[in-house]
Order: sequence, then C-alpha cells, then structure tokens
Amino acid sequence: MIRLIIILILFFPSISFADCTQYKHDVQSLLSHKGISPDYYYLMVAESNCRHGAVSRSGAVGFWQMMPSTMHRYGCRNHHNIICQTNAAAKYIKSLEKRFSGDDVIIAWNMGGHNYKRAKKPTKQALGLLHKYKQLLKNENDKKDDML
Repeated sequence: MIRLIIILILFFPSISFADCTQYKHDVQSLLSHKGISPDYYYLMVAESNCRHGAVSRSGAVGFWQMMPSTMHRYGCRNHHNIICQTNAAAKYIKSLEKRFSGDDVIIAWNMGGHNYKRAKKPTKQALGLLHKYKQLLKNENDKKDDML
C-alpha cells in the first residue's frame, strides 16, 4: 500500500489526497441546520473519505456515496458539489429516521431503506460501514475527552 502511494505521488503529483477536516465545519453546520445530527458527517467520511469522485462497485457516487437515482430524488444532480450532496443526504437521512432508529439508520443508508426492510437483516457491507462509522465517531469523542 505504501509503495502504491509513493508511486502515485511520484508519477501523479497533481493528485491530492482528501483531507476531510476541510469539510467538517461546513458539513456539520449544514446537517445541524437541516435538523440532522452533525455526527452523520462521519458517515460521509466512512463512505468516501471525502473524495468527490468516489464511485462504488454498485454505482454509488460522490462524497456521500449515494446512488444517482436517490441523489436526484432528494434534489441533487451534481455529485461533485458537497453542499448539493449534503442537502440531499440530509433529506434522505431524515426520511430514513422516520422508518428506522439507531444503528438501523446507517444500515438502511447503505442497503437502501426498502431493501433493508425486505431483507430484515444487514449485509456484511452494511455492518462494515456501521463499524467504520462508529469507530470514526469514537475516535472523535476520544479526542474531545483528551482535550478536557
């Protein structure tokens, strides 16, 4: 892995590796403004590591790794625009929170609410995302505790 990063830096110096902290304040503020927990910022980090050009095997795109049809349904047509995509993500999260609670919101996010309801059990991929999200959140809370 380290060799790959060194090769990328040497041969493609214009590639910039995402620094999620540059988006943290704006995304968390927007989520709060929309009535969503700012902790969902860590869902975006877990999904794409803040890479606007990220594309999953299933076709999910952008910062929030939303399926294009879901993103469009919630009002965003530009997956490269973090504000547009965060607005769509907030609307989608709100709709999921009406049907699910707690960890099930993250699992439904990953699987699609209708798929999760039908399957009644999470996929390994959804559980992996949930674990990564919780770990990022725990790391942030540990940092805050260390500062006290």
